[in-house]
Amino acid sequence: MLVLERREQLGGACTLERPFADRRYLISPCAYVVGLLDKLVVDELELGRHGYRVTPADPNLWCPLPGGGSFAQFLERGRTTAYLREQGFADREIEGLFAYEEAFERCRRALRYGPAGDTWRSPSPDRDEVERMLGDEELISIVFEESIAETLDRYIGDERIKHALFGQGLIGTFAGPRDAGTASIKLMHHQGDLLGLGSVWGFVEGGMGRVSFAIAQAALEAGAEIAAGVPVARIRPGEGVELESGEGVRARVVVCNADPKRLLAMLGDSDAVPGDYRERLERWDTESPVMKLNLALGRMPSFPAAVGTGVEAHRAMVTVTPGLDAAQEAVAACRRGEPALGFAELYFQSAYDDSVVPPGREVMSVFAQYAPYALAAGDWDSRREELADAVIDAVAVHAPDIRDCIEEAQVLGPPDIERRIGLTGGHIFQGEALPRQMWDRRLEAATPVEGLYLCGAATHPGGSVIGLNGRIAAMRVLERERDPVLEIG
Repeated sequence: MLVLERREQLGGACTLERPFADRRYLISPCAYVVGLLDKLVVDELELGRHGYRVTPADPNLWCPLPGGGSFAQFLERGRTTAYLREQGFADREIEGLFAYEEAFERCRRALRYGPAGDTWRSPSPDRDEVERMLGDEELISIVFEESIAETLDRYIGDERIKHALFGQGLIGTFAGPRDAGTASIKLMHHQGDLLGLGSVWGFVEGGMGRVSFAIAQAALEAGAEIAAGVPVARIRPGEGVELESGEGVRARVVVCNADPKRLLAMLGDSDAVPGDYRERLERWDTESPVMKLNLALGRMPSFPAAVGTGVEAHRAMVTVTPGLDAAQEAVAACRRGEPALGFAELYFQSAYDDSVVPPGREVMSVFAQYAPYALAAGDWDSRREELADAVIDAVAVHAPDIRDCIEEAQVLGPPDIERRIGLTGGHIFQGEALPRQMWDRRLEAATPVEGLYLCGAATHPGGSVIGLNGRIAAMRVLERERDPVLEIG
């Protein structure tokens, strides 16, 4: 196998950079935490032996509330209960929270551990098959129909808890909390099992790029060759590829990790692409509302809502938001080309791992929505700092000293992510992950184009750092082909 990587560094959106004047800061520019990387991939490739280490965040989620107080979810249910009681939440609301999480856990057990097998480790079942596996109208509605607001309303009455949780149904999605299908976004992010702890998230030692680097080491050890900084211009089905340098690389089998739009561009007007498949790729929705900020900090910011609670907010994934209804208004504004903060998640890698910062320094990353690719007024080059300031203002509501902590900032809007990483529209999942583009509506590893397979996030089981997309592609190649393979990324 020969791997051709367009950029000079490996990993795509899951990589490491040194973007600041002080080169000792090591930043994961787009992928921040791990929770869906499948144990089968970790074990088969022996990623631990190649440097993969992860520490679960605890609390996994912490959210300062607009009216005062805060919400937290810990790895241990008892700690969550005690914390929420201390914050004045009623027992019935706490039980409603656990019932809400159990509904998603029932989905996870049915789809990943049910009698029909693990739906994530093989080509996707169709909707009828998924419905039979679920066997429950409520779960079917969560997977295919409901908004995250509807699901929350069924279990929880306290608006403060809804305020803390609705963002889990929006991550990477151009939709609001009341839009149909957003419950399935929460489900997609709930189907992992990190270190046997279930659906939780953690920080990779050395940054998220270490996942990609560990996989690369496993590939090299197995005999693969990797060439970075070698962009592909054309895919020639059944023959191989043509590089931007004009050279050709012959291979009857090509496995492509690029998104569907990039794939189309590399296929050009080849008559090897069936018309209906070309049309499907052309229709693929890659519109992203996500903005990324990576900040070098002189010190950690202070969160007044955490004072006296016994919680270090920096050790959690921190959600900040003006509220569920405000988020719905924000996505409407974004559709008009107007950026508006609906919610953001903050990640403090250095709270767990000081190897990514200079001594005495810290780092914070921000995943923010909603920021349109095309602005109704101006453009990203002229407004980047202004838009970043708006996100920092939202953080400052809960961490008033944040601006005093910031030494340098890296700001990535959708066009920046597209240009730097190669993701069309800046979409971190290679395309919308609502039900209309999930399960058997996600792209398949095996394509109708001769010798061409897909292994990227646009394939089943979906976006995020999962690893199974590539494994499914590899298994399909091994089932159907005998010739040498060329992977392009």
